[in-house]
Amino acid sequence: MVIEPRLIGPGSAPYPQGLCDLEEPPSVFVLGTLAPAPGIAVVGTRRCTRYGVGLAESFGAAIARAGWTTVSGLARGIDTAAHRGCLRLSGHAVAVLGSGVDHCYPAENRPMYDEILATGGAVVSEYPPGTPPDRWRFPARNRIIAAMSAAVVVVEAAVTGGALITARLGAELGRPVFVVPGDVDREMSEGCNRLIRDGAHPVLGSADLLEELSLVVGPPASAVDTDHGIPAGGVAVNELPALWSLTVTESLIKLGRLEMAGKVRRSGEHVVPT
Repeated sequence: MVIEPRLIGPGSAPYPQGLCDLEEPPSVFVLGTLAPAPGIAVVGTRRCTRYGVGLAESFGAAIARAGWTTVSGLARGIDTAAHRGCLRLSGHAVAVLGSGVDHCYPAENRPMYDEILATGGAVVSEYPPGTPPDRWRFPARNRIIAAMSAAVVVVEAAVTGGALITARLGAELGRPVFVVPGDVDREMSEGCNRLIRDGAHPVLGSADLLEELSLVVGPPASAVDTDHGIPAGGVAVNELPALWSLTVTESLIKLGRLEMAGKVRRSGEHVVPT
């Protein structure tokens, strides 16, 4: 079945209310479903590292577990990783394009584009169907990513590029900006470190991000992120990253917090609920 895009503007449902914060709220074309859940923008460079990809995926998964929407641009690199993490948990994803909604760019992300729509997400653009992805359209679309989101998360970014534009626009709209710090001599971390220097909030992993976002948008709609999810029979420590969709370091941090709270205990190389 072919899904036809619909054009919505201010005052028409389900127009994203965050877009009304823009000086000139645009009408947008939408394919799929826009959910009322808070949107969290996860953005970054196309030329990302493996470390950045892993973090972006874990952020997308954490946002999905919390019942929020992952908003990004479907671009290569960090955007793709964030969408992938969200979709891995069947979360709600919104891709904002710098082309018409019928033109998936980059072309290799067509399976992800289709999965976003198949799982109840949406593809959004202010450009009419048939509009090609010209380079100058992408900075303009970043204001829509920022406005549709309650917060902006930057994973890896150089001093130039769309991620810093999105962060700046988000800050101007009053959205809190969260940034992953990086090596001071790494090009793909320079933009992030400058954002932190200029007042953005550093975030040190998905568990830290969820805590910060809960202060912004309220408690997660899903209780999964606040529950350890460990079965009564326990689980091996090395299986925790897969269970929680976190990195090894993040899993150990979460495990330590649960132990301190008395919710779990270690039995050799296993963890069991108390």
